[in-house]
Amino acid sequence: MTFVSRLALLLAASVVTAIVATAVIAFGASDRVSQEIERARVANLLAAIKQNAEASLSIGLALDQIATLQNRIEREKAGDPSILAIEVFNPSGRAVYSTDVSVAGESVPADWVRQLSGAGTWRTTERGETVFGSHFENDLGVAGGIAVTVSDESHLNRMDRLAVDLILRAAPLALIVALLAAGAALAFSYLITRPFDRVARILGGHEVAGADDGDLAQLAGQARAGWTAAEARIDRGLQQLGALDDAG
Repeated sequence: MTFVSRLALLLAASVVTAIVATAVIAFGASDRVSQEIERARVANLLAAIKQNAEASLSIGLALDQIATLQNRIEREKAGDPSILAIEVFNPSGRAVYSTDVSVAGESVPADWVRQLSGAGTWRTTERGETVFGSHFENDLGVAGGIAVTVSDESHLNRMDRLAVDLILRAAPLALIVALLAAGAALAFSYLITRPFDRVARILGGHEVAGADDGDLAQLAGQARAGWTAAEARIDRGLQQLGALDDAG
């Protein structure tokens, strides 16, 4: 492989690598943004249910007396296809309200109960699905928790579409830019090596047409002329020596 070919290949590979790296970084950033949006959306839902529960608890109702919570969580689940389940549970870890009526009265995962001691929105994984949760309080402290199980399918589908879109955009762009880079490398190499090619042809005794390439070509012409004159002098000397031998 010639120097020019190696230069063009190296430049094209560098450009393609830069484009691929940019696409990977963009994909990672989009994934993080998507997760933050999902977390903020669910956090808003948790805050609304928490406010509803705490308002009822503040007027003296017990958790199992807030029948409006069952209607509320059912409406929220029906309005968002990405929500798989919503559970409201007491501090002892037993589900009081659930969008799956068969779960009501059953024990929730122990990890959910442990999360009640923390502040803000928590996140965990249960049976391969993402669960967001929060707690609510009454005058005595923590009165229970809320857990929202969301499907990762929509997020994965969205990221799959993004990956395909990035590939469809990056692949032709990388090809075009690689071709342009290779062409630029070839043009640059031609401009750099052209004077030396002309010098080599001049020194080789070939006729070179076109404009002069400057001092380098002039020096080569002068050197070639010197070689030619030296060869002529040598030839004349040899002829003279031959003539003397013949005369002797």
